[in-house]
Amino acid sequence: MTAPALTLHDRALGAYLGFAVGDALGATAEFMTAREIAATYKGGLRNIVGGGWLHLKAGQVTDDTQMCLALGDAILAARGWDLHMVADSFVGWMRSKPPDIGHACRRGIRRYLLEGSLSAPPADDNAGNGAAMRNLPVAIATLDDNAGFTRCTLQQAHLTHNHPLSDAATLLLGRITQILLLGGSIGECRRCVSD
Repeated sequence: MTAPALTLHDRALGAYLGFAVGDALGATAEFMTAREIAATYKGGLRNIVGGGWLHLKAGQVTDDTQMCLALGDAILAARGWDLHMVADSFVGWMRSKPPDIGHACRRGIRRYLLEGSLSAPPADDNAGNGAAMRNLPVAIATLDDNAGFTRCTLQQAHLTHNHPLSDAATLLLGRITQILLLGGSIGECRRCVSD
């Protein structure tokens, strides 16, 4: 008996769930070296146990998943793309007193609050992965719009992160995500990386 084919909805839901589960698992070992993880979790970290430097409860996610959900909520509320609504959604998230907020994210959201600026100035300390971590909703919303994907990805990224390396990583991860959402293969993802 063959398994039923996965729909786009199934893959999108799987991407969100995989993101959140990976975040909840990874938060336990965030900032630890491989040697520290091996010494602390005999046989490796294979269960969601919470803890970590944020002292999270088992299953609790970090700012990465929370900002991803805030971005998705803004896209749904706008019934499309509205960068001001994205920024406002990030403000609402920050005001909810999350367990953590990265420096670039805090700085970008505060800049928006104080100045109304929708773009961080390019800077070396804006090269983190926060924009890439939250970009799943953009990848889903722009599956049939390559130019829109690039524009919306960079706009949401530049709210908090503005650096060529961060931009490149966010765009590449989003394109790979789109390939997989559309049922593409690992080989197609590898070709995307080598292009």
